[in-house]
Amino acid sequence: MFKVIEKCPLCGSKKWSKIIKNNKNIYSFFLAKILNLNEHYILNNLKNFQCSNCTLIYKKKWPLRKYIKKIYSDHQPNHPGGLNTLKKNFGKKKLISLINKYKDFAYNKNYELCEKSKREIIKILNSTENSSKNFIKIKNYFIEKLNSDNIDYVNKNYLIISNMIKKPKIYSQFSGFRSNEISEYLRSTIKLKNINSYAEIGCPLWGNYDYFKKSWIKRYFIKINEVNFWKVDRKKKENCIKYLQKDIKVASNLNKIDFVGIYNFIDHLENPLRLFSNVFKDINYYGLICEDYNLSKKIDCQHFSSWNYKSLSFLSKKIGFKIADKPLRLGNSIYKYYILKKNDK
Repeated sequence: MFKVIEKCPLCGSKKWSKIIKNNKNIYSFFLAKILNLNEHYILNNLKNFQCSNCTLIYKKKWPLRKYIKKIYSDHQPNHPGGLNTLKKNFGKKKLISLINKYKDFAYNKNYELCEKSKREIIKILNSTENSSKNFIKIKNYFIEKLNSDNIDYVNKNYLIISNMIKKPKIYSQFSGFRSNEISEYLRSTIKLKNINSYAEIGCPLWGNYDYFKKSWIKRYFIKINEVNFWKVDRKKKENCIKYLQKDIKVASNLNKIDFVGIYNFIDHLENPLRLFSNVFKDINYYGLICEDYNLSKKIDCQHFSSWNYKSLSFLSKKIGFKIADKPLRLGNSIYKYYILKKNDK
């Protein structure tokens, strides 16, 4: 059910400096269900190891391909983070709808759907842009009662908290990676007039297409068949690709492109070097957004790796690039933005 990763997929070293546990989430639940194993056993087997040489954090055990496929075909076929950037998936109306579903599932003792509704409710509450002490106090207490399935409390108080939901936090999964902060960072690091083509990989709904929406810039989405990621397929219901702007062309690969955005994607790759050797040939800049373990203090079990400045520097040298500037921490979030520039630029 698991295969063993003998050496670091980035530098090839077999030495490691520390072990990091996984964060329990819906994907550890899915794997436990698929493999018919205890969730704790899954989390323990998928521990993360930090390479002593390049400092990449990666998993030394990884589910066999057929089990990963089941996650992204049967259990979570669409990318929830991408779809959550759509306005209909955040706000007072959506929260009330989720709470009503939760109550129905709880009364009918449908444990799995009940837990799913709770996760989605908590996700909205924790992603709400409201820093008032009153909201934080009410939110934390509401989540506590929700997690303990105090249905009476939830029923009496859900309208109070729903009226406090206005807009999502920047860089939450309900916002994606679009901001004036990122635009300013790009403006200070690259000359937009020299960019004639821009492409993204990963999720069609998470990136910076709007910043590159200029008359002289051709924009693309590169469709990559990665087993450990959500598929983009116009035939599938509620798939992120259906919401891609109409003037953005979808391609399987692009040999020559000026700037490629890779946002929250590289940590899903079992063989990250293959992406840069097989898919991309003539690129001038890469923009990478990665979750920083030093900020989040967690790693999710569906992420094969976790990256930092040293591991991305190692990657850059390996592919003939360099980190162009000091990475940008995105607001007060757990994410950092890196721009990699070709050495001859």
